[in-house]
Amino acid sequence: MFPSTIICLLLLIIGAVAADCPEGYEVVGSKCIHRYTGGYLTYDEAATYCTQHFGRLPVLKDCASFTDVANYVNDGYTINYNKGYWLGATNGTLTNVWQWSDGAAVQMGGPYWALNAGDNLATEPGGGTSQNCAYIGDVSGYLIRDYGCDDTDFPVCSRPSVDGLCQHPFVLVGTQCVHIVPAEYTWPEARTQCGLVGGDLIVVDDCDQYHKVALYLDEQGYPDYWIGGSDEAVEGQWRWVDGSPMTMGLPYWATSTEGPQEPDNPGKQNCLELNCAWMYRFSSAWCSDLRRVICEADPI
Repeated sequence: MFPSTIICLLLLIIGAVAADCPEGYEVVGSKCIHRYTGGYLTYDEAATYCTQHFGRLPVLKDCASFTDVANYVNDGYTINYNKGYWLGATNGTLTNVWQWSDGAAVQMGGPYWALNAGDNLATEPGGGTSQNCAYIGDVSGYLIRDYGCDDTDFPVCSRPSVDGLCQHPFVLVGTQCVHIVPAEYTWPEARTQCGLVGGDLIVVDDCDQYHKVALYLDEQGYPDYWIGGSDEAVEGQWRWVDGSPMTMGLPYWATSTEGPQEPDNPGKQNCLELNCAWMYRFSSAWCSDLRRVICEADPI
């Protein structure tokens, strides 16, 4: 094969895999990353900021993505000294297990986590149940540390490239890779089923995308589905499985002409469903109920 032909083929391959990031995001390794430097935000505020900008706090499950993002934010800005950037990882107060926002377990120890600031040279996380959110910052050489979720850092947001494809069995619905499990499961079992195919229960936090998903569900003909929201951790505080707070009221939550707006039955119905009785608007249900499952995965 002639050298010029090889060069052309290499250029075609590089062009095929290069990320095409939306406006406001930059290519950082295999991810599209947006950094906010306009002020310090709590973890919830940072998660909300990212969803408002069509991304999520970053999930860094391998050395390559962790190194790419850490090097990206470590650009010598002295204004951020002793501060850092939130990551999409939290410590469940009920389970005491660190998880990424897609439900995967956070990898512990080196090379990811920093040494504890104490004298015992233990590895972070070291804040117990008082520091349940993860960040990276200058003070630790951009290794992961735990931090109080009500403390403040900068958001850094991540989203898949806009030209990503969905891996089987997922199909593209609007901007999300979606897979419906037609068998019925409880809500905890539904998360497990999504994990088996490389995803998690779907997060629907953008109104236009929610509309596309609702139309897609209407075409499938099933009456109800589990999606990725609950208030099991703290009663009355509805959150998505990625840890971000859920928008309450219209246009998402169902309203009955004869009763109060969903969610109802506080303390009893703690998991989120989409039900055709409500035109696939949000409604609370018992987590032990059986529903079909809507999974979501990142494009490839």
